Amino acid sequence: MENSEKYSLEKHGFSFLGKIFTNKETDHCKGSLEKIINGFYETGQPPEERFWEIGDDKHSIIKIDKPHLCNLDVWKFITNKRFGLALSNLTKSKKIKIWHSQLVWKPTSKGSSGNAGWHRDAQYWPFWSTKGLYTAWIALTDVVSSSGPVRYIPSSNHWNRIDGLDFFKKDLKDQNQILTKKKSDFNVVDAILNKGQVSVHKSLTYHSSGSNNDLNPRVGLVVHFCDENSKRVSLKGENKNYLNYLQDEFFAPTVYEK
Repeated sequence: MENSEKYSLEKHGFSFLGKIFTNKETDHCKGSLEKIINGFYETGQPPEERFWEIGDDKHSIIKIDKPHLCNLDVWKFITNKRFGLALSNLTKSKKIKIWHSQLVWKPTSKGSSGNAGWHRDAQYWPFWSTKGLYTAWIALTDVVSSSGPVRYIPSSNHWNRIDGLDFFKKDLKDQNQILTKKKSDFNVVDAILNKGQVSVHKSLTYHSSGSNNDLNPRVGLVVHFCDENSKRVSLKGENKNYLNYLQDEFFAPTVYEK
């Protein structure tokens, strides 16, 4: 695939994989995620957190944390052996462990409802060091320019932190002004993906997404994973025990180990 050759995970902070999942697999997973959206948890285990509830604005992004806990088919989907091997090959890692997942379902947007502000994942993970931490974005629908794809800034994984950038800040004009004050020269790459393809980025790579102007939702399953180089950071306060579940293979499945 051209994009996988053009963009390097180490140099640019992101890369693209070819088609990992079949249409049958992605469609089945999407159907299982719809059940979770509607409050049906097959395993009896609720998600870690819901950022959208039934009856909320139908144009807002539906974000649900750790949906793989709620449905065995979703769990089996993210633990696919082809997926684990592809992640290992891309990152040159000996071990791939999934420690978090997210459903991100973006309906047709109204105004700024579909926007996600510029951010790097590491800013939300104080319990991890930045080394050996990655995010895989699995397309469960075709993603085109008009559907509000994830957008990456090449080589931003080498930048210092920029204050004021945040996933939850939907005013992209304001976010872009913050960016351009700090960085006068940068470009943006859209993650255009066919259903079943995957983009992967490092924890320090700045990314965002804009409105979905299509009639159909843009659906992605986000998988946060770590390799053998990842290190926990000791904390005090509410997050000090957050990663204690890492040895539980249901909560944090190992999907590849050499």
